[in-house]
Amino acid sequence: MHSSPHALNAGSAFDTSDVDQDGYIDKEDMRLVGIQLADRLGLSADAPSRVGLLDAYAHVWENVMAAVGTDDTGRISRQRYIEYAVSPTLDRTRFIVAIVWPITDALWDALDADGDQRLSMEEYLRLWAAYEVETAEAREAFILLDTDGDGHLGKDEFAQAMYDFYFSDDPRKAAVPILGRS
Repeated sequence: MHSSPHALNAGSAFDTSDVDQDGYIDKEDMRLVGIQLADRLGLSADAPSRVGLLDAYAHVWENVMAAVGTDDTGRISRQRYIEYAVSPTLDRTRFIVAIVWPITDALWDALDADGDQRLSMEEYLRLWAAYEVETAEAREAFILLDTDGDGHLGKDEFAQAMYDFYFSDDPRKAAVPILGRS
């Protein structure tokens, strides 16, 4: 049986946080993934964007715990997370606001190096490099996400890409590996 694009993408998002690759995420995984991402993006220890990213991961862990629930050891399994993320009864707005947006917003701040409230291709490629995605695939994704064709991503386009990653029924949009691939 083939998994849906939504399940594959939810699995990819989970995998980026499962630092020890044991099939579960917990508070320590979320702390470590924030540190690793900040390091990969080259954020210095005292950079406000680093602090914001680490705070976002801590905040999201609390929200994921509350929404998904943990086992008796304080962990969430990959299967449980995917079931939650693709559930037909999922409140998508709540999911985006509580789980996706805090990290997306912190990533935006970390990537927008020049503070012009838009991401150039070079700024955006830093995200892809942090997730070790091929440059050609990253460039193609940038072009797809730049819906107004101005050569930059606005925050609305970036936010829409995160929403589409989880929920779009358009195969081209759901296939953009904004958080890597399983």
